[in-house]
Amino acid sequence: MKYNRAPSHGLSVLTLLVSGLACLPAFGRGFIVKDGKANAEIVVAKKAPRTVHVASWELRNYLRKITGATLPIVNKPTGKAPVKVFIGESDFTRELDVSAKGLEGGAYRIVSGDDWLALIGTDTDFQPIEPYARTRNQRGSKAIMGAWDKVSGGKWGNPAGNAFKMRLRDIDKLYGEKDGPEYLWTFDERGSYNAVCGFLRRLGVRWYMPGELGEVVPQRASIPLPNVDQRVAPAFPVRDCNIRIGIHDPRLAIWGMRLGMRQPHGIGWAHGLNAVTCREEMKRDRPEYYALYAGKRATGYRSGGKQCLSAPGLLKETVAYARTLIDHYHYKVISVQPSDGYTALCQCELCVGKDSPDRPYRGRMSDYVWGFTVRVANELAKTHPHARAENMAYNLAWLPPAKIDRLPDNVVVCLCGGRRPTEVDPERREEIRGLRQAWKEKTDQKLLNFENYPLTARGYWLPAFTAHTNAESINAVKGAFLGENIQPSSHRFMDAAAFNSYQFYFTFRMYWGDKNQKIDPMLEEFYTLFYGPARSQMKVFFDYCEANWTAMPKDKSKADRALALFAEARKQAKTGSVYDRRLAVMGEYMDSLADRSKQMAKEQNREGVPQFRMWRGAERVKLDGRLDDAFWKKCPKWAGGRLRDLETGRKPAIGTTFQVAWGRNSIYFAIRCQEQQGEMVKGGAKGTDDPAIWLGDCVEILLETEKNSYYQIAIGPTGAVVDLNRANGRKTFRWNSQAEVKTHIGADSWTIEACIPVIEKSNDPFHQVIGRRPLKSLPWYFNVCRQRPRAKETELSAFSPTGGKGFHEPNRFAKLYYK
Repeated sequence: MKYNRAPSHGLSVLTLLVSGLACLPAFGRGFIVKDGKANAEIVVAKKAPRTVHVASWELRNYLRKITGATLPIVNKPTGKAPVKVFIGESDFTRELDVSAKGLEGGAYRIVSGDDWLALIGTDTDFQPIEPYARTRNQRGSKAIMGAWDKVSGGKWGNPAGNAFKMRLRDIDKLYGEKDGPEYLWTFDERGSYNAVCGFLRRLGVRWYMPGELGEVVPQRASIPLPNVDQRVAPAFPVRDCNIRIGIHDPRLAIWGMRLGMRQPHGIGWAHGLNAVTCREEMKRDRPEYYALYAGKRATGYRSGGKQCLSAPGLLKETVAYARTLIDHYHYKVISVQPSDGYTALCQCELCVGKDSPDRPYRGRMSDYVWGFTVRVANELAKTHPHARAENMAYNLAWLPPAKIDRLPDNVVVCLCGGRRPTEVDPERREEIRGLRQAWKEKTDQKLLNFENYPLTARGYWLPAFTAHTNAESINAVKGAFLGENIQPSSHRFMDAAAFNSYQFYFTFRMYWGDKNQKIDPMLEEFYTLFYGPARSQMKVFFDYCEANWTAMPKDKSKADRALALFAEARKQAKTGSVYDRRLAVMGEYMDSLADRSKQMAKEQNREGVPQFRMWRGAERVKLDGRLDDAFWKKCPKWAGGRLRDLETGRKPAIGTTFQVAWGRNSIYFAIRCQEQQGEMVKGGAKGTDDPAIWLGDCVEILLETEKNSYYQIAIGPTGAVVDLNRANGRKTFRWNSQAEVKTHIGADSWTIEACIPVIEKSNDPFHQVIGRRPLKSLPWYFNVCRQRPRAKETELSAFSPTGGKGFHEPNRFAKLYYK
């Protein structure tokens, strides 16, 4: 057997065992494929659940990839093929005394006879319940909400408003089929599909990354009928991963299915209480349901506001909502977690004294939040004893409550960060273990876990390849947890496929084993099969990253060492080979570490420069230059700054203030230039890219991203713009920022609103700012400067004074970041 045209480099005995021989099943008396020709037929009952039909396509396609042979798919044995491969439970398997009985949570069975093989598990077709949103446009529509209000009798958010995200359409086209199911629901049970994927893994197929580049398919002419009776059960029945198969990349959806994800219907996860309080009708008619801060009810915070958990009416409303979910949508676990950012006790009379200020910070609201959960659970138990109320150990309710000895049996505890798979510090790991133990002492029920895996969509860039830490943490919760929901930035998963796939793949493989499951054999196989001639170098690279990644943002030597190890690995693969292309995907992810290394080389000359944290705005700005819209009014004070004298750093005679925000892949600036009452501003430029701009009043925005140092955007009072790319000490006037700029001239000031679009990657250096959203660990550097020419002298000011007479001192630029 060979893999992807096996490389010519020598392989050790261990490598051969890992990559090939260990995957061979025991021989039976027949063959499924013999010498490149089909010797079997795939049998699927005509009325089998849709996932069974998809499983048959999966098996046929991969057997064809392995051997070149195409097995026919039939609805009953034809007698034309010596061997029958049964997929899914049917009359044919029951005659063989093979059923899906006892195969729960995605478990499966692979069993064979003299002339047959059965791949079987529990399979169901999910049937959505009206009302539900079939498209994004239907979400929150009058028709959906009207139907929901009629069913519920309340004024609550509709939990099926995002149902469209959970249906994968055109599954037949994705597999190149003309007949069969056209869609899947993520809530379908796929036990037999899991069995097919388990059998293909026995044959040596691996799916390390979404898409064809990520798969490893062995090449062989014959596949013997195995002599096997194997039952495989996952460690956790719940294996949710935030892949919304209806809206995310279909390659990602199918990849998740192949790895065995399971997203059961009827489990509420985070911030479920928002659905009770999100409607405008509720905010208008029941203001007492919302927390009171400084005399005002917190109805405006995100969709659900912030709730007053002492309000008697809110308790009744929540219980009624939960009962409706159970009765109508057949929910089993209802989230009653308050809104995100719940970090302050309501100040109404009912809530006074219900927090615990003497406790550690992460436990100050535990009794308040979990007390509410218990009250909901107790009411729910009176009518629905088998249902569960769920809350999340999160924020200031992360620690267990001190005043509640034991939680009722119908309360489910979901820890937020109950494993922390990239946390390698021993003390922090011990703290997490202690948290799990403390919660176990509060309940007899198994726990859930909600894990924010490094969110590359939010800018995460470090090589935190922590397979050993991740594996240890998964093994540690086996037997004590029902499962977990992990958040791997699915909507931009493919943008950082090398990192996301590594974390995701080994997480899911660890789900299918006992407490003693070992990660090292899986890693050795991965290095060999996926990276071929670079296996040894990549092993060293991954091990080094796991041990040192936390130091790399500040320790240039460690960052450079990781980059050097990876560079050595890249040398091993032949240009254009499958291994080279896989390494190139990793190289794209490592580019940010290289950018950070370059930044660190400059930072020794930037000691003492200011730091500026910008705000992330939630809505789009309507640019008119007046700075009076809601966007800027909501901008917090810490996202603003003022200019000082360029040379002395003192307060200038005429002041300038500004605000900075990030939103929709753009950076926004709001700048107010004060003026003497009635004094005319001097506009030097008459149009775009007119150098005369520097003969009059102007403001310069200087931006150095992790990719480019630096961009210069000069703006005059009339809205004229001159933009340059000053990378590598040059001045390139060809560059166009594509900034949208509006100005306004008032009696005592002139103001600027600017939206500067940002693109992460570009092959065109002459258009737009290129860079990632700046983070504290991978920042940008910037300055805002003002030139004010008057009769006696030209006044110069800047946010970060340069100490000289010029703006263009990159070593004095301030540090700019978002969170």
